[in-house]
Amino acid sequence: MQLHTLILFFLLAVWSVKLFSQEQRGATIVITQPVQFVATKERIDVVGTSEARRSIILYPAVADRVTYVGFKSGDKVKKGDVLFQLDDRNEQAKAQQAKIHLSNAKRTLARLQDSIKKGATTQSVLDDAKMQVELAQVALAQAKNDVQDHRVVAPFSGIVGISDIEEGDWVTNQTKLVSLDDRAALYIDFKAPEHAISMLKSNSEVRVTPWHDEQESVKVAVAQIDSRIDDRTRSIRVRALLSNENDQFLPGMSFKVALTQLGKRYASIPEAALMWGPTGPYVWLSELGVAKKTKVQVVQRQEGQVLVQGDIRAHETLVVEGVQRLREGQKITEQLAKAQ
Repeated sequence: MQLHTLILFFLLAVWSVKLFSQEQRGATIVITQPVQFVATKERIDVVGTSEARRSIILYPAVADRVTYVGFKSGDKVKKGDVLFQLDDRNEQAKAQQAKIHLSNAKRTLARLQDSIKKGATTQSVLDDAKMQVELAQVALAQAKNDVQDHRVVAPFSGIVGISDIEEGDWVTNQTKLVSLDDRAALYIDFKAPEHAISMLKSNSEVRVTPWHDEQESVKVAVAQIDSRIDDRTRSIRVRALLSNENDQFLPGMSFKVALTQLGKRYASIPEAALMWGPTGPYVWLSELGVAKKTKVQVVQRQEGQVLVQGDIRAHETLVVEGVQRLREGQKITEQLAKAQ
């Protein structure tokens, strides 16, 4: 009888220990945080090339010898500055001659106007004198244009490039003199795939990053979108406008261009909170202090977070740490995750 009593007490003690252990295991301490919902992101990366907002190659209007070069390569010039002067001695002489002819024609016209009042000349003679004045004015204007054609001036403010032309060189209207770039702003020219049109229409900005320095990533405005898609490449040409007031970027530089678009919103959870079982991924939620296993489907990964779809509502409590020790229906003690 005593042996049976001892066995019974032993079994009760073992059962008590197991029950105590289960109760202790059920009160597992976990780290939790409210569930947040975040939109998916679709991103397309393409390569763009910078172009000056205004860029030209200057040519002379006439053929002649260079007598003056008014800049050094890399100089900033203003609109109207004389960059090259060609030999215009003959043109200056012709302009002076035209001025003399015009003055003479005007004096003749004035004398005839006085004479016709006295009846000393005819109207036809007076009309001929007026025509001579007009012809002299045209000749003078043409002579001034010829003088101006011997000057090559900056059509806008910008920075001149390298020129091989020096004083004494003979140039023609086919001779490339120098490049001129307005670099205060640059176009980032790129080709976007056909399926990116919706992104371009819904976003007025794109993010550009120079290949030589990934720390210089900036958002810039979409300035121009082509009117048609290239049927060979199935892409569309786009220009974004980048401010370059500090002149840190040069025309011809390559840029990474990122186009993004937000989509549907899903629950965002840390990667460490996502568990995998025989039937797929799942997470643990806290429901009135009890662990609840919830199956999910992975939608997208975003910088350490995973967007999932499942029976999860906004602001439910998600277990983010201590998930390895949990069982369905297990009691848990919650501690809020520290804000990052």
